[in-house]
This record gives sequence, C-alpha cells and structure tokens, in this order.
Amino acid sequence: DQRQQYDNTSYSQSSYKTPNQKHSNIFPTNSSTTNTQKLSQTPHISDAARDKFFLTAADPTTEISPEERLKQVINAKLEAGLLKPYNYAKGYQRLQTYMDKYMATSSRARILKPLSTFRPGFRAIAKTLKDIDLILVEESFERMLLDYDRVFTSMAIPACLWRRTGEIYRGNKEFASLVEVSIEDLKNGNLTIYELMTEESSVNFWEKYGSIAFDKTQKAVLTSCNLRTKDGRKKKNCCFSFTIRRDRYNIPSCIVGNFIPIR
Repeated sequence: DQRQQYDNTSYSQSSYKTPNQKHSNIFPTNSSTTNTQKLSQTPHISDAARDKFFLTAADPTTEISPEERLKQVINAKLEAGLLKPYNYAKGYQRLQTYMDKYMATSSRARILKPLSTFRPGFRAIAKTLKDIDLILVEESFERMLLDYDRVFTSMAIPACLWRRTGEIYRGNKEFASLVEVSIEDLKNGNLTIYELMTEESSVNFWEKYGSIAFDKTQKAVLTSCNLRTKDGRKKKNCCFSFTIRRDRYNIPSCIVGNFIPIR
C-alpha cells in the first residue's frame, strides 16, 4: 500500500544525522530529485515565442470569455518557455538554510521529523510523472493563482497563499498590512510563510501540515499562531486556519491561510 509506505517512512531514514550537524543537508538535490533533472532538460525557446506571450498577456481581447482569455495566456506562456515544472528542491533547501541560521536545534528536529515522513512520498510520485504532467500541474497552479487574485480582493480578512515548501505567491492588502510588507513582497516567493511566523508557530504549522499532507479527507485546520513583521520587531497573535489545495495526483500544491488578529 503506497500511502502506508509513505506513513511508515521513519525519521531515522532521512539524511539528517544529528542535531549538532548544523550544516547537514536533509534536502538532497542530487539525481534522486527528478524535477531538477527535468528542469535542466528544458529546450531553447525562441525570442519570437516569448514576444508572442508578452503581446498576448498585454492585449485584453473583450470578444472572448475570461476562461478563453486565460487559456490564451497560459498557452502563450507555455510556448514561450515561461511555464515550467516548479523546482521544489530549491524550496526545501531554502527552508533548510533558514532553519540552520535562525532556529534552535530542538525546533529544527521537530520540523525535520514530519518533512522526512512525507517528502519521500512526494518524490516517489514525481518520479512516475513525465515532463508534460509536471507542466500541467504548474498550469493548474497558475490558474489557481488567478482565481485567488479575485478571491483575495473581495476578502476583508488577512489571507495569503503559499506553496507546500512555504514560498508565498499571493496575499491580500490586509495581510500585507498585518505583517507590514508590500503586496509585491507577497508574490513569486519573495517571502516565505515561516519567515513571517515566530519560531514556535512555524514549528506548529509544519507539524500540523505534515500530519495531514497525504490525507485527502482532511483539508482545513484551525489553530493559532504568532505572526511577526518582516524585521521581526512586532508580533501579532492570530487565530489561524489553513486549507490545503491538492493537484490531480493528491499532492498538496498550495496552502491558503486566513488570519484573524486577536487584540
């Protein structure tokens, strides 16, 4: 049973050796990471294809439906070579570097335990997928971002969306105000969710997320957290709920968090 195999992956099987080995790399980026290999095999894309994408994106045709418009933009982006499988190995390495630099040994160990359980499962599924499968997953993610652009603008509650490795890709102005950053800071992975949480809150999130990462019957979690501003000077205690959005292979593609400040 594949899921049982994922769940039974022990912490000791990870490449993390001892808490004192601060710079040990639990997130290998070698040949076992198929996504990295596939990224390096991307063919050369012509300038004409890129120009076509930018022209398509900049030319809002009113004679077609929003759905057809979205298909046009995504297809042009794919042809221009700007839509590629996401390199999650770099995301995990970014998390590893952050933990080594800013977190206590005990906190690192608590985060590494759930990661060493579910990450092998994600890799096993990724190995069975072809390039086009991974691109379609990323296409679905892009569509989701466009949907949440509309959702977030209509929400008065601070909210943001991040990838399963923590990089924030969307957020509304209420969340930006809460953590004192700009809207642009909340796009394209400029910031991560764990950078905007206190250490204990970050550990709590990863533990709760890890416990349901492969349970497709569990989508939403209600808990609490302490957010902090980008410079770390201010902290905001919040009620916090997060919802996992999954791709067609039941892998979490993103997490959407809602935050209600407690005064």
